[in-house]
Amino acid sequence: MSDVARIRFTDYRTSVARALDAIGAADRLPREGLIIVKPNLTNADPPPVTTPVAAAEAVVEYLRAHSGAEVAIGEGCGKGRTIDTFRANGYEELAGRMGLRLIDFNTEPSVVSRCEKAKVFREMHMPAIAMEAFIVSLPILKDHSFTTTTIAMKNMFGLPPAPHYRGGWNKSRLHSPSTDQSVFDVCLHKKPDLCVVDAVTALTGMHLAGTPKRLNLILASLDPVAVDAVGSRLLGHDPAGLEYLRLSEGVHGSMRGIREIEG
Repeated sequence: MSDVARIRFTDYRTSVARALDAIGAADRLPREGLIIVKPNLTNADPPPVTTPVAAAEAVVEYLRAHSGAEVAIGEGCGKGRTIDTFRANGYEELAGRMGLRLIDFNTEPSVVSRCEKAKVFREMHMPAIAMEAFIVSLPILKDHSFTTTTIAMKNMFGLPPAPHYRGGWNKSRLHSPSTDQSVFDVCLHKKPDLCVVDAVTALTGMHLAGTPKRLNLILASLDPVAVDAVGSRLLGHDPAGLEYLRLSEGVHGSMRGIREIEG
């Protein structure tokens, strides 16, 4: 059974801390090394296309309060340059104010990860810095044109460096022949260790130009499959009907027997 916190939003600092406390996150954090917070900054558009900087700040504060590891923010945007997405959405200012390192996965040195269980990408270029780090996936809750929903698992598309997967846009090769299978594959090579989902204002209909929907929730889980299942239901979808979740069941986590912790 996997726990998913479902906490009513009051403000980011309070609600993020309550969600992470509810799943016992503090006890699962590394005491040293590197923790990378991975928001969804697919482009330079404002929330709810992208993760609000206030959500990232609240997560960073929690991590620093409960771990001695370095905390950084990492992204590899899907369109344009990552530094521009950081700057446009306030992450550069946050980094300066809090003394954070900003990591661009699109330009970091990469290593080749191999996994025979992958559906499409048995070999995948991944940023070396991320492979040994503790990754916190911090997406905003959204519908997606290809995978129905994009939550904690699809958010990991930011890791594979753009030079190896660029086509019509920075990560276009990850979307062919099957985006669902690519979600499964990317998470085989590196899945999130902790997930915090901003479901305060979700984006419905489409991941880049949808309709905002106020849900006033923060979700958190150590199980990316479970939190994506709960988030998908909040968007009105049956998780059992989503291919990437069916593929991931029993591999990356489980959507069976979820215990939702409300607060």
